[in-house]
Amino acid sequence: MEFSEIREKFEGLNADQVCKLAKFGKEILDHAGMFGLSSGLLNLIKDILNADNYVFDDNKCTIETLIHIISLVNDLTEKCWHERKTPLGLTGLKDDNEYLGLRDETEIKAL
Repeated sequence: MEFSEIREKFEGLNADQVCKLAKFGKEILDHAGMFGLSSGLLNLIKDILNADNYVFDDNKCTIETLIHIISLVNDLTEKCWHERKTPLGLTGLKDDNEYLGLRDETEIKAL
């Protein structure tokens, strides 16, 4: 992909800004992986909602933000299936492939 296409997709961000955002996202997925991030945040939300001293109004924005992040991660997972790529093939990150036992596989193949 040419940088002009990247600039268009990222609404006029310059190369440095795109790199910083990419590094930010990469560090998050390197740490937790797609599956760990999604399930971890979902479990956190459940714990927050089930807490005895939970106050919905005080935490509504935080819960909405966490649900939005989960939705984005789930979209990324669906994109893997739609494009028939493993997490490594789609993102270049190995953690989820290792979690799934896919090693260095980049494509989802029929069993």
